[in-house]
Amino acid sequence: MEDFKRALARVQSDFGFYVDCQENPAVALAGYDLTADERGALSDPQKLADAFKPGVGVLNLRPSITIKISGKHDWVNIAIPGEAAMQDVDRDAKVGTEVAAIERASTHSERTGAVVRLMALIG
Repeated sequence: MEDFKRALARVQSDFGFYVDCQENPAVALAGYDLTADERGALSDPQKLADAFKPGVGVLNLRPSITIKISGKHDWVNIAIPGEAAMQDVDRDAKVGTEVAAIERASTHSERTGAVVRLMALIG
């Protein structure tokens, strides 16, 4: 349990380690003496969250253990699309904005500005 607590503390403070636990847990956790359940909890965000729910957690952790994660952590929520997908969504929204600007432009200058921005977005 002590190695699990050490790994938890590191997950909280070392983003690179957290990512390594997700992508290659065998390597990231090689220096820790962990049970299969503990390894599973550290390598799966949902299992980690479940481990701390009373009556659900496979690790039977005492309620005195608290995990504090601060800052921006989009990487924790597995339901959020990856960065590339987010960039595509952002780009699509910008394209839509410029198309709408072209449609509602009332002057040649407004229309030209929107067209130039749209061309820059779509290449």
